[in-house]
Amino acid sequence: MSNHGNPLLSVIIPTRERAETLQYALQTALDQKSQNFEVIVSDNFSQDNTAQVVRSFSDPRIRLINPGRRLSMCDNWDFALMHASGDYVTFIGDDDAIVPGALDKLEASILTTRRLAYRWPLPAYIWPMDGKPARVVIQPPTTQASEVSLENLARLVVSLGGWKWNQIPCMYYSAVAKRISDSIREQTGRVFHSTCTDVFMSMAVPVFAKTAIDLGYYVSVAGSSEKSNGGIMGRADRHEYLDKFIQEYGDYKIHPTLFPEIPIALNLVPDSILLAMDKFPGFYGGMKFNYEAMWALLFRNNSYFYLYKLSRLDIIRKRQQIRRYHPFDVRRFLLYWAFHQASAMRNWMRSRILTSHGSAGHAPDNICDFARVLSTRNRAQNSLGG
Repeated sequence: MSNHGNPLLSVIIPTRERAETLQYALQTALDQKSQNFEVIVSDNFSQDNTAQVVRSFSDPRIRLINPGRRLSMCDNWDFALMHASGDYVTFIGDDDAIVPGALDKLEASILTTRRLAYRWPLPAYIWPMDGKPARVVIQPPTTQASEVSLENLARLVVSLGGWKWNQIPCMYYSAVAKRISDSIREQTGRVFHSTCTDVFMSMAVPVFAKTAIDLGYYVSVAGSSEKSNGGIMGRADRHEYLDKFIQEYGDYKIHPTLFPEIPIALNLVPDSILLAMDKFPGFYGGMKFNYEAMWALLFRNNSYFYLYKLSRLDIIRKRQQIRRYHPFDVRRFLLYWAFHQASAMRNWMRSRILTSHGSAGHAPDNICDFARVLSTRNRAQNSLGG
C-alpha cells in the first residue's frame, strides 16, 4: 500500500451489458502478484448478468459500484473516478485486457520514478465477430523507457488539428496520478466534460504534467468486440446506435467554432479538444487550432464520413458556410489530406508486412490468452535488460 494506506493504483473498468467479455478483462487484471491495486467495475445500470460475473471473482481487490440509473459514458467515468482511492488511475474497457504481471512491473516503475503520467505501447486485438476469427491489428514493439514532453505533444496536437492526441496519457490505456484529476475537478467542477472522455483528458493532462514516462513495455491491450464502438460501426443499425449514444448527453452542444451542418458524430473529437483548450486558457491561450488539418484528419480516421456518404468535394463546396465558423483554406486542406493519405497508406503497408512476418494477424479466440502471449514478451524484454 502507499504511505497513506490507499492502494498505489486504481484500475477502473466502466461497463454496460458486456458480461461476456468483462469476465476476461477481470481475469487478466487480477493475474498479478501485487496486492497494491484495486479494480473498480463501474456497472452502468446493466440489465444482464454483469453483477454476477463480477461477484464470481472472490478477490478482495475488486469493487463493484453502480449509479442506480443509466448514465452517459462521460458521467459514468466521472462517477467511477470519484470512487477511486489509488494514487494513480488507469481505465480499460470491458473488452480490453491487462497483461498478466504488468501491474507488478508498473508498480515498480512508479515507485522508482514517481512521475505524474505513464504511457506504454498498445496492442490492438479484435474479438471474433461476424464469422471472422480473432486477429491482432496492431502490435507495436517494446522499447527502452524514455521521457516524453507532454507540452510539446499538446502543441503538436493543436497545430495538426487533433492528430496524435492518443499519444498523450489520458488514464485510458495509461496511468495518471489521481491528483491531476482532483485538480481538474477543483478547477472546472468535474473531470470529464465532453462526449469523448479520453480525448478531453489527453488535452487536460499536459496542463498539470510537463512530462511523462513511456515505459516501453505492454501493460494493457485495446480490445474491439461485437458490442464495442468499433464493432458496432460494421453493423446495419449503426446509425441508431450513434444517435442513442449522443441522445444520452441530452441537449449537448458542440463547440461554437465547429461546422454544425454535418452529423454531430464527426465533430465529437475536435469538440473535446477545443473544449479542453477553453477550460485551460492559461495553458492553451497562445495556441491556434488548425481547422484545415482537422478536416483532413477526419477523412483519415473517421469512417463516419463514408457512413454518411460525405466526400472531399462536398466539404469544399460548403467552404463559404464553413468559414462562418472557422478558417478554411481549400489548398491547405488538400495538402493535409494528401499527407494523411500517404501516411495511412504507409501504415497499411507496414501492417501487411507485420502480418506476413507473424507479428500481427490471427490470434487466440479470447483476449485473455493473447494477453498471456504478451506477458512472455514483457519477460523477454526484462531478460534483455529493457
